Amino acid sequence: VHNSVSRLCLKPTHMIGGYAQLSYGINYYGTIGANRDEFIIIRKLNKVEWMDEPIEESYKS
Repeated sequence: VHNSVSRLCLKPTHMIGGYAQLSYGINYYGTIGANRDEFIIIRKLNKVEWMDEPIEESYKS
C-alpha cells in the first residue's frame, strides 16, 4: 500500500464481505492484526486418495 509506514500485501479475500477484515487509521490501511499473521502452505499431492471404494458386503447388513 502506498504512503504506508509498514509494507503489506493485501489479500483479495480480506476485501470481500464487509465483515471488518480491513481496518484503517492514520497512515495505515490493511488487514486487522489477527489476519496479518496468517500464512498458508500449499503442497501438491503425489496421489489423491478419494476413499470412495464400494462398501464391502459384510458392512452393508
